[in-house]
Amino acid sequence: MNVKETIEQLKQHNDSALEEIIQAYTPYISTIVYNVSRGAISTEDIEEVCADVFITLWKNTDNIKPDTLKGYLAVIAKSRAKDKLRTKKNINITDIEDAELSDEYSLADDLDNSELSRELRSCVSDLGEPDSEIVIRYYYYYQTSKKISEILNMNADTVKTKLRRAKGKLRTMLEERGYIYENK
Repeated sequence: MNVKETIEQLKQHNDSALEEIIQAYTPYISTIVYNVSRGAISTEDIEEVCADVFITLWKNTDNIKPDTLKGYLAVIAKSRAKDKLRTKKNINITDIEDAELSDEYSLADDLDNSELSRELRSCVSDLGEPDSEIVIRYYYYYQTSKKISEILNMNADTVKTKLRRAKGKLRTMLEERGYIYENK
């Protein structure tokens, strides 16, 4: 699939372009939805959320750039999965941006969240392996420490320690870049 051509066809509301994207990205979107829900929603709900993701894509074709399609779909999938979870049960879901900041820190009022997201992705990448993979698996794919330890062939306590240290490193990196300030 040539993503650039498919996106251009999608922007012209070509049904076959949408079908091509659905076929290519449904497994990816399903995985994200499943991991966000941690098994708390049914297979039918996962399918419904996936359909909602592609409907949102169809309705917002002008916002898509070829190099951001996968990320765009992932953001929509995470959001829709969280919405579905909230309708199923009353739970509190935390994003990585919220989770890695302690109560003593907050974001500047005028901070652009998309800019912060870019910086956060850069900081996570700068952590190096296996720390960046642990952070991504835990916060982005919502995998448990135990599951990550099995995948990476590590002790679960080691994963938890690396995750805690990585959160501290991320906080420091973001502070150095001016994205976090201390409340007084």
